[in-house]
Amino acid sequence: MSMATFHEALKHKNRISPMLLKRAEVMAVGVGYVDPHKPSLGASVIVYTHDKIVPSGLNNLKSVAAKLGSAVPVRFLSSGSFKAHSVPALKPKVFRPKSFTSRIRPVPGGVSIGKAIPAATGTAGVIVIKNNQLYILSNNHVLIRNNSASFSETLQPGPADGGVSGADRVGRAFQFVPLRPGAVNFQDSSLAVPTSNHRLNPRYLINGAGRLIKVPGHLLSYPVGLQVMKTGRTSGFVRGTVESNNVDVRVSYGGSLGTLLFRNQTVIHGNTGPVSLPGDSGSVWLRASDRYAAALNFAGTADGIRSISNPIGLVMSTYGVRIAVPTAGGTYIAGKVKGVAPIGNSSYVQPLTEQQRKRIRAILVKPAK
Repeated sequence: MSMATFHEALKHKNRISPMLLKRAEVMAVGVGYVDPHKPSLGASVIVYTHDKIVPSGLNNLKSVAAKLGSAVPVRFLSSGSFKAHSVPALKPKVFRPKSFTSRIRPVPGGVSIGKAIPAATGTAGVIVIKNNQLYILSNNHVLIRNNSASFSETLQPGPADGGVSGADRVGRAFQFVPLRPGAVNFQDSSLAVPTSNHRLNPRYLINGAGRLIKVPGHLLSYPVGLQVMKTGRTSGFVRGTVESNNVDVRVSYGGSLGTLLFRNQTVIHGNTGPVSLPGDSGSVWLRASDRYAAALNFAGTADGIRSISNPIGLVMSTYGVRIAVPTAGGTYIAGKVKGVAPIGNSSYVQPLTEQQRKRIRAILVKPAK
């Protein structure tokens, strides 16, 4: 088998992905290493399959991939299906450190958040800023009422952690990108605006003991193999590795949304255990080396070992926001932006085409009932 570059792997992925995703047993198709332990062996197309795939089904799939022809290796990983990871009203039986689910004022990134109607609980990802106004960045399916512009209170903690309408209100849903059944999606994101800036703390909760850190800014792109870390309401503080980029993936939302197709996503694999469990939706991955925000988690596998995340560069530019960074004087400034994808390096998250960008619309939510 010849060694492939990421450029070749991405080209081949773009060619075979539409055919492969028509098959029920294929969940996602992206590009990553042939062997993550030996990056020098080059790139491959990675095909994520249903975890109950039988050997004959896998062989059949392999022959389909082979018929689509190329010298690029194709790696098959049994992941199971990917599901959007918020929690309905009931508490899941998952061990978690108390602080991620408790009532915290002012609200930092990494804690329980949600909406009352219909009840959903996820994670406040990071605190962002635009024109001196602070916002909470999370997912559409965590903060937005039925994917619509209807008024929605933002509660901290979320309903699954005892948050109630009124008493635990920290703000309201402000803006979101609609999820589109039957079309291509690029992000599951939303902003909540606080009742006042004082309600939010532009820092990030890093452990169960309540330690807070500053996030200095966000990345426009990042490569396969990147080491990342995050705090989620359910799994707490975890570390992971970018397993594949430029991923086409089908994500199950249930209800009226059904299964949605996303493109240009990232799959992050947990280093030591689950990283995306129900309630972790909306949590934000940071680059482990310098704490720059990298990706917005919104879905995962049933075992939580893999997270599906939106590259955060696109999300931030959609809303025109930056990471909020606290200053010594008790004010906030806009964080830095870095990490442009090197031209021609396809192991990095690739920018969208002009046409794709034009299709993304952020919608304002009604300010009152």
